[in-house]
Amino acid sequence: MKILLVITSSVGCYKALDLIREFQKKSIDFEIIATKNTFEFISPLLLESISRKKIYSELFDLDMEKNIGHIQLARDNTHIVVYPATANIISKFAHGFCDDLALTCMIAANKPINLAPAMNKEMWANPLIQNNVQKLKDLGHHFIGPDNGSLACGEYGSGRLVDPHEILNQIK
Repeated sequence: MKILLVITSSVGCYKALDLIREFQKKSIDFEIIATKNTFEFISPLLLESISRKKIYSELFDLDMEKNIGHIQLARDNTHIVVYPATANIISKFAHGFCDDLALTCMIAANKPINLAPAMNKEMWANPLIQNNVQKLKDLGHHFIGPDNGSLACGEYGSGRLVDPHEILNQIK
């Protein structure tokens, strides 16, 4: 098993550190793409220190792209997991946007993608988001969660990022 982990800019992205540790405990090979805004929540240094891996975030990285790196990242794995999946990345993916490395790899993938939503309950319930979720499901992609619970905004409801062990349970 080899996983491409896409980390996006939700307050829940700190849980990706626990998911990375679970990969390591289970000797699962992985690569990481972090969106630029993820670094507003967790630093590249922290991600690289915990994962002991290079963190990819730039679409136009000359060293990577001279070998068409976004295609290799998209295809050189058995699973792709977006953890957390924000309303933004779900919507952009559903409409074929390729404006960063994460989305470009997701569009170039040749396999279903596992998305773990994390957002405010009203965002999750919004018909626009639900239409995008359904569109992606119809295309064969999988959603893991969200859970009900306390949200970062202080509200309670559906939109909470699932725990890392749930990701591993679902993709095995």
